[in-house]
Amino acid sequence: MKLISFLFFIMLAHFESVGQETRISEVLIHSPSLEGNLLKDSADKYVSVYLPPSYFTDNNRRYPVVYFLHGNRGSARPRNILSLFGQATLPLMDSLIEEKIIREMIIVQPDGRHRFGGCQYANSSVSGNWSDFITKDLVEYIDSNYRTISRPESRGLVGSSMGGRGVLDIVLKFPGIYGVVYAMFPGQMGFQRFGVAGTAMQWRELINSNDPNPTKGYLKRLLGFAVAFSPNPNSPPYFTDFPMSLNGESMKINEEVIQRWAEFDPIEIAAKNADPLLKLNALYFDCGYSDRGLKAIRLLASILSEQNIPHVFEQYEGGHGDPGAKRMKSRVLPVLSQRLVFE
Repeated sequence: MKLISFLFFIMLAHFESVGQETRISEVLIHSPSLEGNLLKDSADKYVSVYLPPSYFTDNNRRYPVVYFLHGNRGSARPRNILSLFGQATLPLMDSLIEEKIIREMIIVQPDGRHRFGGCQYANSSVSGNWSDFITKDLVEYIDSNYRTISRPESRGLVGSSMGGRGVLDIVLKFPGIYGVVYAMFPGQMGFQRFGVAGTAMQWRELINSNDPNPTKGYLKRLLGFAVAFSPNPNSPPYFTDFPMSLNGESMKINEEVIQRWAEFDPIEIAAKNADPLLKLNALYFDCGYSDRGLKAIRLLASILSEQNIPHVFEQYEGGHGDPGAKRMKSRVLPVLSQRLVFE
């Protein structure tokens, strides 16, 4: 009798585990927007999808969707899009829902990497149209395959670091798709005012190497920026124009290229016209006091205030990425739960 009870317990635990696994999964999505990219990366992208506890027990219910864009990740690091800041998405979301800190919602996180690491979530003639993938291909797939509330006011867009800058760039260029936006410690902005990514020494090393497949992480990062913001399909082997070039023994800034980078800079886009942000129900962004990008993010907040664009800018103790996991639980997810439309 004890053996039967034990076996029944094991079987029950197994079925509960299987049921749990069906609510967090990786799906492979084909993106027409990424086809034919010159990096020769696959147009099939992995996306993690979290479904809330009642999804399979209430077949008539529809849910808001939060899209999360991660930060820059080296292409050599293992892909893990089933977690948020190192916390497994399923237990994190389930615990917050059970404690009634947040309401039930769907969480979607695409793998935003290509050969050079971070895609910058930008449309590029070299690395592919990543903004179109996020705003069109991905949203259409999720709305077609899951019970979503397919209205802007029920879609959230969150990003951290590279993803933080990415969501700001996206909502300035593609208004009317998302209703609530939260940019966590946005990545480098203000290229014309505060300098481009990397150092002159690093750009020199990249240019002198003449290697379109560097192994060093910081060189891949520079190439990731360049193919996203200043692509040039007619300029092999890098297929990009660099923001810095050799001038004898010294380095000089290529102003024309910096101008092209500015087209992906939320600061410069907003300075010209931030009106697209008026279509949002809520805009939040934050930054740590020790973050190297604090001046740029404060400038963005000032630009939005001058144009009377509603927003919430929060500063906290910490550096770039600190304390991302804690704020995701205590601030970001609760804000989304409060501001998204659930009916």
